[in-house]
Amino acid sequence: MGNSGVYFITCECFGAKFVKLGRSSDVASRRRELQSGCPFELVIEHVQPLDEKQAIEHERRYRSLFRTMEQRISQVTENSSSTNKKRLTRWFPFTGEIEAFVVQLKEGELPNTALASDPQALLF
Repeated sequence: MGNSGVYFITCECFGAKFVKLGRSSDVASRRRELQSGCPFELVIEHVQPLDEKQAIEHERRYRSLFRTMEQRISQVTENSSSTNKKRLTRWFPFTGEIEAFVVQLKEGELPNTALASDPQALLF
């Protein structure tokens, strides 16, 4: 696993699992920074090695995709816990499409949804 590029860090707390995506030139150091303010263990799930320009582009695309996926997850799980509602805005629920997306990246596959730059294109 490289240590520079787009990262996916997970945290499990109160029975729910969340993922943070971002970019860094030193992911291990970034995880330590995040960990210092979090009482729950943070795990680096995956790092997609990219140069800075590519990392900026991919992070924006993935964040947009995750927002769209999160909305669909919220619609499916009407009884979402208060933990989900109170989470920080930069953390996404690590379940359903979002989890599958990260797993595909970890396995070296490019998820189909990563090809669409327009979130509305995912609906058709």
